[in-house]
Amino acid sequence: MGKSVQAQAAAQIKSKLKAIGVKAQVKSYQAAGCNGVYVWCNEADKGKKDEIDKAAMVHQYGRFNGMEDIYEFTNMNDHIPQVMFVSVSYH
Repeated sequence: MGKSVQAQAAAQIKSKLKAIGVKAQVKSYQAAGCNGVYVWCNEADKGKKDEIDKAAMVHQYGRFNGMEDIYEFTNMNDHIPQVMFVSVSYH
C-alpha cells in the first residue's frame, strides 16, 4: 500500500522547503473527516515567509469560511497531493 495523500503532501512540502534552504519539521495527520499537514519552521526563517507559504499552501485545497460555517474548495489541483488544512508556524 502506498503513502496516504497527507503523507505525500507532507513529503512534497518538506522537499520544497529544503530546496529554498528552510529546515522545517513537517508532519501529516488524519482525523475524523479531515486531514492536514503541520509545518514548524525556525523563527530565523520568518524572512522567507512568502516563499514558505507559496511552497506549503498550494497543498491546501480550500479554506474554512467561519462566517457561513462551511469549507470552501477554492484551490483544487488534481496534479499534486492536497489536504484540507496546512498549518505553518514558527518557533
